[in-house]
Amino acid sequence: MPPISGQSPDAGDKICIDRETFKQLLALLNSCVDELVNPRDCEIFLTFLDTYLSENDSPEPRKSLLLLNYYRDIVPDALEEIADRLEEARGIFNFILTTTKLGGGND
Repeated sequence: MPPISGQSPDAGDKICIDRETFKQLLALLNSCVDELVNPRDCEIFLTFLDTYLSENDSPEPRKSLLLLNYYRDIVPDALEEIADRLEEARGIFNFILTTTKLGGGND
């Protein structure tokens, strides 16, 4: 990872980083946002699994169904909240990139 140049003497509480580090951070953020789509795409599988487990009356599938229902109650909302936060962060990064000299220069 490229070095972070630290605090600029005249920047107050601002931190200065080089263009390459900024672009690496933006790329990581973008990949996180893009990867959040994958767990949400599993809804068809989860619906089928729910149906399959619901049709079986033995104890083991019932335990699995409880876990599946817990997942479906908690995880999608949490993933949506994470996606919203990452989208907001991506917007901030893109704003910084387009309004500063970080967007210019050698790529």
